Amino acid sequence: MLQKGRLMDLFTHSDFSINRHFQRSIRIDNDISKEFLEHFIFHDTGKKTLNQIANSFMNTNQSGFTLTGPYGTGKSSLALFLQALINGNAKIKKLAINKSKFNSKSHFAKLFLSKNKWFVLKIVGSKSDPIEAFAEHISQNIKKNWISKGIPSSLKTKIKPTVAGIIKSLTNLTQELNKKNYGLLIVVDEMGKYLEHASSVGSDLNLFQEIAENFSNLKLKKQGLPIFIGVLHQPMEEYASNLGRSVQEDWQKVQGRFEDIPFSINSEETINLIAKAINRKNKINAKIKNLSSVVAKLMNGSKPSSSLINTISQCYPLHPLVALLLSPLSRQRFGQNERSIFTFLNSGEPNGFLHFLKNSNTKKELYTVDKLFDYLQVNLEPSILVSNIGHAWSEATQAIRRAEVTDDAKSIKIAKIIALVDLFGKNLSLFSSKEILMHALNQEKTNIKNTLSLLEDKKIIIYRNFKKAYSLFSGSDIDLDQVVELNKSKISGDTEIILSQLPTLQPVITKRHFHETGTLRIYQKFCISLNSVKKSVDQIMSLEIAKVSAGAFIFLVQSKEDTKKEFKEKFNELAKIKFPKPIILGCSENYKEFFNYALELAALKRAKSTIAAIESDPVAKKELNARMTAYQNLLFNSLTQNFENADWIFNNNKVKGDSLSIIASNVSDEMFHLAPIIHNELVNRDRLSTNATQGSTSLISRIFNHADKENLGMEGHPAEFGLYLSVIKKHHLHKKTINGFEFSAPQKKDGKLFNFYETFNKIIKEKKNPIPLTEIYNFFSKPPYGLKKGLLPLLTATFFKINEGSLAFYNVDDSRRESLITEYDLRICEKFVHIPEDLKIMYVKIEGEKQKILDDFKGYVEKRFLNNKAIKNPTPLNVLKPIVLKTYNLPAFARKTRHFKDKRVLMLRDELLSTQNPHELLYKKIPEICGTEDSNQLIKEFDKIWIQLDQVFEDMIDQFKQVILKVFRTDPNISDMDFATIKEWAKKIGAKDPFSAKINELKENDWIQQVISFAASKPCNEWNDQDFNEATLKIEEMVRHFIMSYRLYTLREKHSDTKIIDIAIFDGQKPERSSKFYKFKTDNSSVEKVTEDVMKLLEDKKLSESEKGEVVLKVLKKIMSFDAPTKGKNIA
Repeated sequence: MLQKGRLMDLFTHSDFSINRHFQRSIRIDNDISKEFLEHFIFHDTGKKTLNQIANSFMNTNQSGFTLTGPYGTGKSSLALFLQALINGNAKIKKLAINKSKFNSKSHFAKLFLSKNKWFVLKIVGSKSDPIEAFAEHISQNIKKNWISKGIPSSLKTKIKPTVAGIIKSLTNLTQELNKKNYGLLIVVDEMGKYLEHASSVGSDLNLFQEIAENFSNLKLKKQGLPIFIGVLHQPMEEYASNLGRSVQEDWQKVQGRFEDIPFSINSEETINLIAKAINRKNKINAKIKNLSSVVAKLMNGSKPSSSLINTISQCYPLHPLVALLLSPLSRQRFGQNERSIFTFLNSGEPNGFLHFLKNSNTKKELYTVDKLFDYLQVNLEPSILVSNIGHAWSEATQAIRRAEVTDDAKSIKIAKIIALVDLFGKNLSLFSSKEILMHALNQEKTNIKNTLSLLEDKKIIIYRNFKKAYSLFSGSDIDLDQVVELNKSKISGDTEIILSQLPTLQPVITKRHFHETGTLRIYQKFCISLNSVKKSVDQIMSLEIAKVSAGAFIFLVQSKEDTKKEFKEKFNELAKIKFPKPIILGCSENYKEFFNYALELAALKRAKSTIAAIESDPVAKKELNARMTAYQNLLFNSLTQNFENADWIFNNNKVKGDSLSIIASNVSDEMFHLAPIIHNELVNRDRLSTNATQGSTSLISRIFNHADKENLGMEGHPAEFGLYLSVIKKHHLHKKTINGFEFSAPQKKDGKLFNFYETFNKIIKEKKNPIPLTEIYNFFSKPPYGLKKGLLPLLTATFFKINEGSLAFYNVDDSRRESLITEYDLRICEKFVHIPEDLKIMYVKIEGEKQKILDDFKGYVEKRFLNNKAIKNPTPLNVLKPIVLKTYNLPAFARKTRHFKDKRVLMLRDELLSTQNPHELLYKKIPEICGTEDSNQLIKEFDKIWIQLDQVFEDMIDQFKQVILKVFRTDPNISDMDFATIKEWAKKIGAKDPFSAKINELKENDWIQQVISFAASKPCNEWNDQDFNEATLKIEEMVRHFIMSYRLYTLREKHSDTKIIDIAIFDGQKPERSSKFYKFKTDNSSVEKVTEDVMKLLEDKKLSESEKGEVVLKVLKKIMSFDAPTKGKNIA
């Protein structure tokens, strides 16, 4: 205990100074000195930070990191110390390792202190374009610090000052270093200055995003060990605060490419730094240590460690309270005014520490809290007023001004002390109690009692009962204590209202279970009153336990009506109930603490909503809000503590664990013991990001369409490649066999993964009808598997490929019709992830005669359709696919004609073109069409039918050839024709005849197809039956005209001076033809007269048009001697 009377009699502070190593900022691009290492303080925060970087790099695909923390907390010094630990200078490295005291089994030691060597790029940021700066820094570092003689040619090329140029150079650098067993470490100090520049010119952060992604890819491909560490004073998006919300979100996404490690040293570490910074000649006396001990105990109400007491005392001549308050004060940003603890210690400004040392004439004086207030007010008040504590500071200074009116020095000092403790003491659990104020002033309680009463009477300070401490007061007409007590009496019996005040607690994450299994499981926290067991069961079942949660911790509170014994009996009965999800029940005898805080909070809220006067009284309103905030914090802390210390029961057994996370991990191990172990955070979750969804969909497409290729045909490193490596390749699901690359089932030694596929197979086989994928997903998402819904689509796709021969997938279209999936396009693959209810899976049993049919058809298809190329995975789909494809590639005529003598051809073709179910086609439809189920006979009959289908187009072409030749043969003067003869005729006739013109363009090999296509004005391979019929008539007419044209040509050639009449009459199949030659007079009136008489005679007889034609025809036949054609001058 402190002795009565003046407390500082023996205090002296002559010859104090500030350690010069704390007087300047660190530059990471300077050489590391022995002196730096001797004075460097390696605190726990620094050690944890370096270990976290190593842990994340080794156990995840993370290669980019940012250290974010207030100015002056030692981030740059830590970066420099990291360089010392991996330094090429053996002496420097040894000194650093000795100071670090890293365990050889730690992640840091394994990564940085083992056989790996490191090449370090040290960059200090500036307000300039980072692209140009990086290009210059990389070039200079390689030229100056390359690890061996002769720089590789890939690193000699001048780096283009573009993002692509820098990424290429870093890739080459990483790969070249990897060849020599070196890692690459890039440290960018003052990285925020590059961000400030980007913000000022409105540019993006593409460079940093590309570096992070490229480094992750290089690490994933095992092409090096690249690590990027950037040092920031605030999160990335805050540098874009003046650029709008969308830009901030974009910058936040870039931040997401990096693992951000908050770097904020704790209070004890801060105090230790202060102690190391102050040099003193005299030893610390017992009274200082005693004062330090008292203040340290008041800080958190518990017995402080001897090391903390000693550290606080080493800050002399700073008052212990000042040493404590400097820690939260140093983390406070006052606008753009960046000040650290060491700025304050080195400050010669009025009321600063150096000013105090130089101008203090008494040996009994400490640098006290009121002096610190004066320093802040004189030197920093303008910056403080525009900061987030500006309003509170303004109110504090107003209260202090009212205290100054008293003209009492002690009153003014107390007001200043209360002001700073209110502003900065909360995080240290420091409040202005009488004890704190007494020791801050070096007074006894009795010496300050009257002063405190005076300040209360003057409404300058107020005693907060809930804090057991004083605060500055602005004045109010409402007695808030009385109001709250009244409201508490009204609601104290309503447990539901009281428990409704409980905050939503952060869920519990199964860290150990996640690390071991790759599956992150979350347990929510709830607190309910245990009334009847049935009501509690109903209440638990109605809780909004999120779908992504594995289960819940439920803290049970004793109802007001029950005794402890009754509560225990109900609790034990409830613990026997089985719930759909893991429900861990807990209770604690200390629950009344948070229960009373919740009651206080409920009363405050009720007062706020029912008393209108509070809203119009700014002081009362502020006081009420302050109390609500205080009780919310007290409630949260107490509730959290009760959860941590409760007795937890699961499945009617007590669950042991040092923390809720361990308990949740233990429960998860038990409940989800059959979940396959798969480490991939992108898909091993219930809700996928946009990138993960796209990657998963692309990988599913590759599983179905590129299973026979190495790495599923992926070149480079697309987004889905990482998923392939961790989910598929790592577990040997896709590998090279004697048949090439294919999917293979896991072996028994694969344990849980083997069990998953076996269970999947069993579920499918037990069902007679197709099963929706949602049913499969739901089954495996529940215990004992608990698989994440982001992972199930990939595992389902691999399961299908492994068992492709006995499975069928069906798609449900918009009209809810099912059809077998034969092609896995992107639309279908997306459904695995987004719409699994539209996909169904079914087991198709193939054995006995069915297997023989499949085997025989496989051999038949390989021989006839695949030129003896083997079918790797002989499923009904894969065996029939070449036949179906061949059918689709037949000429349109073959796919459309209905004219088959063997009607089986028509039936088979229509089935091949319309089938949605290869199983049904192979085992039912084809045997029905072929009229046999015997495997050997089936193949023979099928081949007979197929030959007809395959030849129908050629048969049609041949049929047309016969039509053309037949027309020629109908002329009695033509005995035989071939293409050469027809071509010869066509040359003589020339282009006047259309048929002749076309023949002149053609060659013998395809003349029939070209001619009939010309006749129908449509390519013959696109014909249907109607086109065939119409073309037949047209070609007959064209050939007849062609023959007539040739006859006229030959007659004209022989009788060029004579008019020729050449008539051919086609009556039935056999034509009649006759030719005669006449010399007509140019003007013959008698002929004209006879013609008129004949026409008149025909008109007078009132004959029909057809009858007239028949009369004329008979007259012509008599004149042309058709009855005796051999007598005429016919031309053969």
